[in-house]
Amino acid sequence: MTDHFVDIVDENDQVVGKELKSKKPELNFISRTVSVFIVNSKNKISVCRRGHHKKNDPNVYDVSAYGNVVAGESCEQAAKRELLEELGIDCPLIFLDKYYREIDKNGQKTSKIFCSIFLGKSDQEPRLNHELSEFKWLNFTELKDKLENDSADYCPGLKDDFTKVKNELLNYLEA
Repeated sequence: MTDHFVDIVDENDQVVGKELKSKKPELNFISRTVSVFIVNSKNKISVCRRGHHKKNDPNVYDVSAYGNVVAGESCEQAAKRELLEELGIDCPLIFLDKYYREIDKNGQKTSKIFCSIFLGKSDQEPRLNHELSEFKWLNFTELKDKLENDSADYCPGLKDDFTKVKNELLNYLEA
């Protein structure tokens, strides 16, 4: 998606305006993002490698789908859109959690976001768009171990999202 308007939110996640996404580094406002974990019928979680051309966190594994919430869009609408755009998957989503996060790059707070995390169940083979270069399926323990031991290969956002919802994910997988 090219440059687009995103909602500006306050520290209570209430919309207070809108601005072009490209202005975020300059204006340092709080916006919204979504993360989606896709689980298949074998209880494996899809992780996707971000493309080498990505400005943030290139060539590392991330959640199944991730992106910004467009101005006026609900978080669930954004999650469904991102999942369809990035992986070609359309499935029902379950809201897991939302949290505030400040992204720190080289000692500077470069981005402030509220991230809503969703879970979807699908056996569709992902069709990666231009933003992604690869995907793989990992069981819960494999993903947990890789995030703890192979941390350079995994996006900090994935680590934060997984830590935030790991109990909910485990409960879902064990149900």
